[in-house]
This record gives sequence, C-alpha cells and structure tokens, in this order.
Amino acid sequence: MEWYYAENNERRGPITEAELDELATKGRIGPETPVWREGWENWKPFGEAGMRAAAGSATSARCLECGNTFPTSEMVQYAGAYICPACKPRVFQKVREGIELTGAMVYGGFWLRLLAKIIDGIVLWIVGFIVQLPLAALMQGGTDSLPYFLVSYVVSFAINLSYSTLLIGKYGATLGKMACGLRVVTATGGRVSYGLACGRYFGEILSSLILCIGYLMAAFDEEKRTLHDRICNTRVIRPQA
Repeated sequence: MEWYYAENNERRGPITEAELDELATKGRIGPETPVWREGWENWKPFGEAGMRAAAGSATSARCLECGNTFPTSEMVQYAGAYICPACKPRVFQKVREGIELTGAMVYGGFWLRLLAKIIDGIVLWIVGFIVQLPLAALMQGGTDSLPYFLVSYVVSFAINLSYSTLLIGKYGATLGKMACGLRVVTATGGRVSYGLACGRYFGEILSSLILCIGYLMAAFDEEKRTLHDRICNTRVIRPQA
C-alpha cells in the first residue's frame, strides 16, 4: 500500500508503510503530520491514522541533527522533524543561512579519504605530465637547469592550487572525493567558498610538512578531521541519499 505525507506544505510520496514507519521512528513524521492513502477521502494526522509506527504514541524521537534519541517533551519540532535542545541553535542557524536540513552528518573515514587522495594524486600526475612536456621543450638548458626547475615548480603549484580550490569551491569535492562519494562542507554542513577552499589547500600543505601527521589525525578524530579540517573548520562527509 502506498502512503503520502505532507512536509513544508508539500506532498511527499508515494512511500511504503515500512518507509513511513521508518520516517516516524527517525522523527521526520510526528503525530500531527498529515498522511493519506488511497481510499481515504481526506488527509488525517499521523497520530490518528492507526499506524504501527512508534511515533504515533512514542514519547521519544531521534534528533534530525545529531541522530540521538531524546524525550519529545524536551524537543522542538520543525518541518516534520524533531530537534534536541543542544542542536536547536545550530539547526536554526542553518535555516537562516538557507542550508537544507539533511540530518546528522556521516563523516568520511580515514581509508576512504586516503583512496580519494590517491585518485587525486594520479589525476594531478597525468595533468602535470601533459603540461610539463611542452614546458621542457620550450625551456633552454634542458630539464636539469635551475630555470626549468623553478618554472616547473611554480606551474605544478599553480595546477594543484587551482585543482583543489576550483573543484571544492564549485562542486564541494575534487575528482577523487567525487569518485569516493565524499564532499567537503563547513561545520554546519554548508557550501565551502572559494576563499575557504584556497585556505584549506595551504592548510593541507602544512599537514604534509609535519610528516603527514596532519592527515593521520583523521584516523583518531571522532569527526574524522585532519589538521587542515581543524584549521579551516571544515568536514568531509558522505552525503546521504
């Protein structure tokens, strides 16, 4: 049987009864949320629909932001979801900034981020190799000369900086992160600006200079943050469908 529910004054669905129960358990649907199925003349509040889901009579729900369970009497409801007192300021700051409320962040793990970094390294090596070929032919003194070394270093730096800044600033991810289903966001889940993406690249250089300890920090941090994530207050997440 297919069900429909209302969220932000818009009809959502169709979904199965099991999916409706799951939304209720997560707090996305509350007792007052209008629901409808074929055969009904009018929409009904979920709490009066005779559903099995816990939200119809439960006294607790999961917070949309942090994912933890709290008594509903201590929570506020917004757009069909429950929000705990600790997360309320952060959630409504997101609302003011126009950021979509998508639930608790799922952070990208150390090994997944390492794989993304390897892919980025391969992409940059290919691009660098293609660019360096005509450069070597144009430079007098050959590839062993100091001028070639300096120009080659500047060009390589510019490619790496542009790659990271432009892709993260526009798409929120480099090609490696896209391939691994990762995205770079701010601490509140918002889009990373070009300026912040540029600063994050320089922070990443620092993570490399200290024997890559800055990268290893992600393996022990509860939010999987590297040193450059901490410096720029960014997060690397796995967006949920």
